[in-house]
Amino acid sequence: MKPYNIALAVALISIPAANVIAAPTNTATIIKKSQPAKGFINLFYSKSDGELYLEANKLNQPFLLLTSLPHGVGSNDIGLDRGQLGYTRMVQFERQGPYLLLKQLNTNYRAGTDSSAELRAVKEAFAESVLWRGKVIDGKRDLVSINELVVSDLHGIASTLERAKQGSYRLDKTRSVILPEGVKSFERNSDVDVLLSFNSEKPGDYVSQVTPDGKHMSVRLRYSFIALPEEGYNARDYHPMSGYLSDQYLDYGTRVDQDIKRRHLLRHRLQKVTPGAAPSEVVKPITYYLDPGVPEPIRSALLEGASWWEEAFTQAGFIDGFKVELLPEDADPQDIRYNVIQWVHRATRGWSYGSAVTDPRTGEIIKGHVTLGSQRVRQDHLIARGLTAGWENRAQAAEAAKALSLARIRQLAAHEVGHTLGFDHNFAASGNGNASVMDYPHPRVTLKGDKIDISAPYGTGLGAWDKFMVEYGYGEYGDELQQSTRLSELISKVQLDGLRYIGEADSRARGASHAYASLWDNGSDPVAELIRLGKVRTRAIEDFSSRALLDKQPMGELSDAFVPVYLLTRYQITAAAKFIGGTDYSYNTGIDGESWHYLAPQLQKTALDALLQTLKPSALTISQQLQEALVPKSGNYSRSRESFDSALGVVSDPLGMAEVLSRHTVEQLLTPERLNRVNQAYLNDREEQLSVPAIVDKLLGSTLYADIPTGSQLGVWMRVNSVIIDELLTAYHDERTRPEVKAQLAERLRYTLKQLKRKVKRASAYEAAHFAWLADGVERGIKDVKIRLIPKPLKMPPGSPI
Repeated sequence: MKPYNIALAVALISIPAANVIAAPTNTATIIKKSQPAKGFINLFYSKSDGELYLEANKLNQPFLLLTSLPHGVGSNDIGLDRGQLGYTRMVQFERQGPYLLLKQLNTNYRAGTDSSAELRAVKEAFAESVLWRGKVIDGKRDLVSINELVVSDLHGIASTLERAKQGSYRLDKTRSVILPEGVKSFERNSDVDVLLSFNSEKPGDYVSQVTPDGKHMSVRLRYSFIALPEEGYNARDYHPMSGYLSDQYLDYGTRVDQDIKRRHLLRHRLQKVTPGAAPSEVVKPITYYLDPGVPEPIRSALLEGASWWEEAFTQAGFIDGFKVELLPEDADPQDIRYNVIQWVHRATRGWSYGSAVTDPRTGEIIKGHVTLGSQRVRQDHLIARGLTAGWENRAQAAEAAKALSLARIRQLAAHEVGHTLGFDHNFAASGNGNASVMDYPHPRVTLKGDKIDISAPYGTGLGAWDKFMVEYGYGEYGDELQQSTRLSELISKVQLDGLRYIGEADSRARGASHAYASLWDNGSDPVAELIRLGKVRTRAIEDFSSRALLDKQPMGELSDAFVPVYLLTRYQITAAAKFIGGTDYSYNTGIDGESWHYLAPQLQKTALDALLQTLKPSALTISQQLQEALVPKSGNYSRSRESFDSALGVVSDPLGMAEVLSRHTVEQLLTPERLNRVNQAYLNDREEQLSVPAIVDKLLGSTLYADIPTGSQLGVWMRVNSVIIDELLTAYHDERTRPEVKAQLAERLRYTLKQLKRKVKRASAYEAAHFAWLADGVERGIKDVKIRLIPKPLKMPPGSPI
């Protein structure tokens, strides 16, 4: 449905001598002199006084209020991106005397009952929120001005800027306006776009980077009034093994022997023409529309990747149940009935998102909204160029880099659309035969002879876990008993098939304990994959050259192209570290005797050995020839967040690179929660399990106490030693480290101090100075939480998202 757009030509009303425009008091006059936008809610914009009027004819009828950003700020770090959806509120208009109230209803506390008394008891027990009050202009059609409602920061733009440390911004209403062309009404939603201006005396760096004047930032904000879905949708209860996103609320209508917390799957409405388990055509397919602003060949790759879901819906019995198309020219993406895939530009690369507008009563997805960051593909291309710099056939290398980038775009499209279908991350899938596109995949890079091979960097199509999720959440199985039986069978089958599922909370945090759930990793054995990928990294560093540059790029940009090559193993290091003090468990609550356990001691010891290999000077040192090839930035080119920090001024810092990567390994190894788990496992099994002292001894034995290297590796060895001492002190003083572990760390640090003092007496002058420096740091650092050998560590360039 096409909206009624607001015309700019309207009649002017008289202006009093005081230059204040008189507000009309007759609703018929207002309607006559305003351009209407008719649809779900009727709106009338008057150019003469800049007032936007709403027809107050939908009283005590709940609907959804959503804020969003049709235009973004352009910075991934700030997090105010084009297409960003805000918080969905269920609201209603209420008339109280001469006033119209917009009240946000409290959907967190409910009573699933037909008893009016029980419903009233819940309603009266919890507060609601009045978002706005306006005075009604009575008439044949009651109107109310909503300028004060929409020229406000309900989206939380100022608070987002403050959280991002970009300054204390305040909304300037004198420079904020309703945008007439952005006032539209459709069949099931009505939108109002406003230009909000914010002021700050001290703007942050990110704001200054993306605005003409950081002190004055103007952002386009959209208010959407959305009709609740029609009756007929059947909510499906959430199961922790389903792999779905969910809502939750407290239901005071449940019996005392039932769980008061209710959770529903988030999913689209999808109905068969012929209900039941047998395959059938659908009443209306789930259709996604791609932003036509995406250039080729990326556009075709996105269409292909997003369409992977078609197979899963067909397999679940929905013939033509899912489609992906290019957004038609006569369609308006503001129409709530369109699920959209939007191509978003930022000043730097950043995350992509799969968001949705949902009905808070049932979990029904009303609109899927995918935001794809356009710079992501350039990072994939950069990685591919670095990996193929050693190829003699440059045409073949260029084609392979392009193919890798497009393969990732296909996977990314499927991933983000998956979120808008209701699916959560599954960070155990990559170690489970790449069973899901809902993991974060690392490009698969291999060695074919002595040449790096990137011919199969990412999987194609959905995995077994993805198809299970579609069948579990969307499949039709008859009556309630038949559905319950079939869903239980699906959970049992997926367990018997050996498919793992571990979600966000158990995977992303540094102290997360599950051994098989990591981001950007590969392989069923993270330790073996670390060893294998380490060999690929060695070859990539040996082969690295200026051929990694784009055409006409100056040589100074080569150092940035080297960053992902040098840090190629960063995520596999994280995955392997999870074996140490690692646990294994599932979310299946339906099997008696389901429990968790620590990983076998030998697996943990093997992981420790592999991690210590990444700290060897030979693994961290680059050749003198390569150091000299990484020339300083040229002219007006300068270092960015994507560059390695340097303590040497404008030239590349090889010891700084070693510091960054070694700190990453040691931080992962000495994370307080990990050490706490290691200690707990050791208390349960002191014969086989690793202990905290054993980890520290092996760490120092392979570095500080190892034979002193020569040549360029000597400096790397010394820097790594400083990093290790600092990280031991950090773990010792960390408030998350439990007292039993602190005791063990303190004892090992005191022992290390003795060893260092002995080494001072035995070493040459140069090495003795190093040992004395370390000893002084340990001695003072045990007593003073502020003491570190490297007070300001060099930063690791960002890796996520790749």
